[in-house]
Amino acid sequence: MVLLTRGKDRALLARLAALGIEAAEVALLEQVDLPAFALLPARLQEGWDYVAVTSKEGARRLLLAWEEAGRPFLRVAAVGEGTAGVLRAGGLPPAFLPPRATAKDLAQGFPEARRVLFVAGDLAGRDLEEGLRARGVEVERLEVYATRERALAPEERELLEQAQVVAFFSPSGVQAFARHTERRPKAAAIGPSTAEEARRLGFPVVEAESPGLEGLFRAVLRALGR
Repeated sequence: MVLLTRGKDRALLARLAALGIEAAEVALLEQVDLPAFALLPARLQEGWDYVAVTSKEGARRLLLAWEEAGRPFLRVAAVGEGTAGVLRAGGLPPAFLPPRATAKDLAQGFPEARRVLFVAGDLAGRDLEEGLRARGVEVERLEVYATRERALAPEERELLEQAQVVAFFSPSGVQAFARHTERRPKAAAIGPSTAEEARRLGFPVVEAESPGLEGLFRAVLRALGR
């Protein structure tokens, strides 16, 4: 059985089911708004060259703030097709998307800019900020949401014990799984930082060859020997 650990991936479940693969999902983490989220509508009107976002949760909150601010003109740089899809669906398609879905690649390929607002979660890494500052860009990080571990129901814990392959979407998801059980099934990791954390905690890892959901889907298949 394949276990997805984000709780928001019905399309991925459907793709696995279409191949006859038993799969389930348990959300190990949840996101809560931080006080800075209330400041975001006003901050969006400060004339940034770009607003950067690296997660679906960040994109959802950016869209809400953008609507509240009256939809001012924004150039958005994003990481990953999933994040880009959220933005497009909300009417704010990204102006820049790097070919690989990592913050480091976003920083390396970032268009010319002087001032960038990074709409982030509390666990977002520093690769984007460090990469842009090394290029002389002024970056402000605004943490608008926090990620917390969920309390799991008994039936959810049982799924953790049954999984043969676990699909991980973030290092924090790996950490949450490891705290709930001593089992270390095969881990399919969405990107390099997630793979690194899974290896550190003792999981046999199959890393997505290209960061993102499509790469993760293929990593799951490889972990299953398909």
